[in-house]
Amino acid sequence: MQSLSFRIHHAAYATAGYLFCWQILVWLFWLIGWPGLAGSISLLGWVGLYLIGLAWATFAVERAAQRLEARRMPTGVQPLATSLVSVGGSARPADQRLWNPLDPAAWYYGRRAQRLRQSLATLGGYTLLFMLVYLLLQLWLWGSVEPYELPAGGGQELIRQTVQVQKIIKKKYVINPFSSILFHPPPIDQIQLQLDQETQNLYSVGQGADDGAGFGQGTAKGKVRFIRLQHPDRYWDRNFGIGGDRNMLAEYHLRTKQKVAEETEYIPISALAQFPPKKSPPLVYIAGAQTLNLSASEKKILKEYIHDRHGMILGDNLGGPGFGHHFFAVMKEVTGVDPVPIPRDDRIHRLPYRLPELPIVVAHGGTVPYGWNVNGRWAVYYHPGALSDAWRDDHAGIKKEVYELCYQLGVNIIFYAHREYNTWLQSQQP
Repeated sequence: MQSLSFRIHHAAYATAGYLFCWQILVWLFWLIGWPGLAGSISLLGWVGLYLIGLAWATFAVERAAQRLEARRMPTGVQPLATSLVSVGGSARPADQRLWNPLDPAAWYYGRRAQRLRQSLATLGGYTLLFMLVYLLLQLWLWGSVEPYELPAGGGQELIRQTVQVQKIIKKKYVINPFSSILFHPPPIDQIQLQLDQETQNLYSVGQGADDGAGFGQGTAKGKVRFIRLQHPDRYWDRNFGIGGDRNMLAEYHLRTKQKVAEETEYIPISALAQFPPKKSPPLVYIAGAQTLNLSASEKKILKEYIHDRHGMILGDNLGGPGFGHHFFAVMKEVTGVDPVPIPRDDRIHRLPYRLPELPIVVAHGGTVPYGWNVNGRWAVYYHPGALSDAWRDDHAGIKKEVYELCYQLGVNIIFYAHREYNTWLQSQQP
């Protein structure tokens, strides 16, 4: 028969293996661009960790209780009935109050069903401690948001319409995502440009008097980031990361010459409140196909983001009228204004690219873009036709002319949000 020590060691190894496999799975699904599944596995992993920890806590308390009872009642010695009180199979001096929670003879467990009460106390105490640790870790993870800084520079607002850009990547692999071999795609800044003679004088896009593409209120370490918001709709992460919106971020870098982040990001809505007031994201992206059910606190955070932090929201309908109805209702509540169709000749459709028409991949919510105008600027832009589907590697099977316009519209919206944010920062100068 295996010794207790041997079984304890095996249980410890199994616990360590569980932790390792759990984190590896979360990391792998995040790496291949499935943050929703990564989040689900992370949550299930916490449930499993709670149960494993509860088993260890119960075992530890039971072992300690047995040792205390054995120490108090040596083998072959019978306690005197006049001086000892029997409690839960153990005995303690009648005039002594025990405080040790590991001892079932502790006075606060009473004189009946002491082991049951000790077990319930263990369950309650462990659960409270586990929840406290979990909440502290979540606050630490989401509370350490990186302040958003614009890239420094200046430049023009208009891109010459004849620009033709080709991306050249030294190596390209087609990989089974479930393979044990992982290849990392090249960072965005390592993608080279091949320009013909016609495009040698490509403009540096931005706003300001400084050299280089960027913004007058930017910093040397600033960069354009693409941040999407996590919400309950099951399709919130569709087209996320590599092979999706990362392509849009790469295109923005190639076409404007502005510095961008290496990867796209996602955050919960609550994390928006944790950015410094003047270093918040100029633009956040919300995608969905069915619903947009937000809590009152999340709506309050979005309202503050738009009105007090001068932020902008890009909504992308990836599924049908359900998401559109929810999005319209939430945005009206958040902005306090009614939506209106955005004119074809509006600045957001003319700079840096002059768009001849609105590109639509699939008309889930019609063919007209809507906006919510707050104090003379578009605080929300709603695209009804799956804009990010065109940013995928396969471009959703649409024609090149259409997905090229989708990239141009993406550049325009990102630039518009950052330009407006830069202007607002200038107005905040003393």
